[in-house]
Amino acid sequence: MRLLLAACLSLTITGAATAQSLTGAGVEGNWGCRANIDGTRAGLLTIYAGSYGYASVNFGSAASGTGNVEMASNGVTFLDGNLLVGAGINMAILDFDTEGRDVLQLYTPERNVLTCYPR
Repeated sequence: MRLLLAACLSLTITGAATAQSLTGAGVEGNWGCRANIDGTRAGLLTIYAGSYGYASVNFGSAASGTGNVEMASNGVTFLDGNLLVGAGINMAILDFDTEGRDVLQLYTPERNVLTCYPR
């Protein structure tokens, strides 16, 4: 009976760990972003609990502001707010660079426009 209880407990713990990995927690936090076109600093992005804030280094940028995201296991989809409406950025994909560091790639429907690293 104890063996059966231990096996059930092990499956429960494993199931919970699997569910946690699909929450998008890897993208939560603060990110420093650079423009892919020329490598210049673009702004700071914060993603937490289904919302985001973006502060562009360019004064008065239409991209600066807040909005909501849909979390996924490998990134987020921007649902509304300044990044979507002001800059046309609709998703971010979490990946690794050549040195194995986390990198968040922000995309418009046409191309990858920003590369962000954890801060």
